[in-house]
Amino acid sequence: MAMRCDVLVIGGGPVGCIAATSLAQSLDVKVLEEHPRVGEPVQCAGLVTPRVVELASANDTIINHINGACLHFPGGRTLSLQGEEVKAVVVDRGEFDRRCSERAIKAGAEVLTSHRCLSVKRSADGITASLSDGNVDCRALLAADGFRSNAASQLGLGRAKEVVRGIEVDLRMKADDQHCAQVFLGRKVAPGFFAWAIPCGDLTRVGLCISPENGTPQKFLNELLQMNEWNDAERVRTYSGVIPLGHLKHTYADNVLIAGDAAGMAKPLSGGGLFTGMTAGRMAADVLKEAFQSNDLSAKRLSDYERQWKLVFGNELRRSYRVRRVFASMTDRDLDNVGGKLDRESVTRILATGDIDYPTALAPRVLKASPSLLAFSPLLLLRLLRR
Repeated sequence: MAMRCDVLVIGGGPVGCIAATSLAQSLDVKVLEEHPRVGEPVQCAGLVTPRVVELASANDTIINHINGACLHFPGGRTLSLQGEEVKAVVVDRGEFDRRCSERAIKAGAEVLTSHRCLSVKRSADGITASLSDGNVDCRALLAADGFRSNAASQLGLGRAKEVVRGIEVDLRMKADDQHCAQVFLGRKVAPGFFAWAIPCGDLTRVGLCISPENGTPQKFLNELLQMNEWNDAERVRTYSGVIPLGHLKHTYADNVLIAGDAAGMAKPLSGGGLFTGMTAGRMAADVLKEAFQSNDLSAKRLSDYERQWKLVFGNELRRSYRVRRVFASMTDRDLDNVGGKLDRESVTRILATGDIDYPTALAPRVLKASPSLLAFSPLLLLRLLRR
């Protein structure tokens, strides 16, 4: 089988499909989705900001609204951060993905399920993608196929700086507070990252991520369930996945753009990647359409894509990654000390106003309210103050 198109999008998730929706209005677009059905298997907690749902026009996939969070520190301290408005929503991630795919198909893109890209290489006219049953030749390639993506490395753009591995389970258990997410910190709970419990009506979504050197996530999930006496709750379904952190040095090359988890665009502090990835997907589409109009698909022309996404969220990714590296090095005692310095009304009031898509934006106000936090990483925090 041999196919041709103007733009080949590898990855049928929200990042690839939001780009395909825009591109298909004027170009011949094919989307490769390796799984038989878009949105399966689910590999995401589904906690996003309302702006992400707006990007996808997928309000009907919302299953809960979150306006607060409780932070649980290793020593037993709990910080309650209660916002006055909706800070996040929980979506049915499978249905969310399918809404994005349906929009792309309606716009004219061809979404090919059960089509896995095995490799990519340059050709005389652009890029050739090799599949199990043939090839696809395209003039431009958008790689948006998540952490498993080999396109970036095969085309010389490298990989994300690191990964964290995660596992999550939906429990047949109704949380007492349906509008507050629980966050658990500590090396014994989730070394290198954190654990969570998200209320979803009659279900509660419990999960965690850890750095790979700490073993398997399943062991820590079992201990988390036991610690909170959730062992007896029915396990409805289990998810697992990998989150790449630390974006690629370059996300463009001749005839090629990289977006989403394939580019390491997940937020380093939360692991969420839909806002950054879908925003980048839209920008990629705009740049590619202009490049086709000028018949110039060179790296120089496509570099405008990277300039655009860095302008919107590049500084946040850079600052958040620095904070994450400090966080990952902290002992439980360090975390408890930080919790003690945050546990004052003037600080928690500020934290409750945060935006999970731009978490470091609060740094100057928090440090002004609690200057003793500078003791943990003076150089990093001073950089954040000067942002």
